[in-house]
Amino acid sequence: MSKIDRVAVVTVAVKDQDEALRWFTGKLGFVKRQDRQGAGIRWLTVAPEADKDLELVLASWFPEHVGKNAPLVVHTTDCRGTFRTLNDRGVEFTQPPSERPYGVEAVFKDLYGNAYALVEPPAATT
Repeated sequence: MSKIDRVAVVTVAVKDQDEALRWFTGKLGFVKRQDRQGAGIRWLTVAPEADKDLELVLASWFPEHVGKNAPLVVHTTDCRGTFRTLNDRGVEFTQPPSERPYGVEAVFKDLYGNAYALVEPPAATT
């Protein structure tokens, strides 16, 4: 039987792909996965280095959605430590690390105002 196997790409609306690439790689430590040109579009993706399954496409072709993406959830094994590292790199946090039923969570914004929940799941679920 045919089925959906996995989620592969999530779109993040950005104003400028090169600027966004520098932010995601410089501030978050992501790596560039794909950078392809074709038919008036640039397919540019980034991901955390260890994540081989999911990529974020930095899409400049949705200007009306910039800063309005639904929040994404990213996992870490040390929310407080990652908060300090990202904060030192100038990442804007709207919520410091806080205990939640699903783990420790902090919330930050990218350079265009899109929100990300940085979550350290409880030890039993990591």
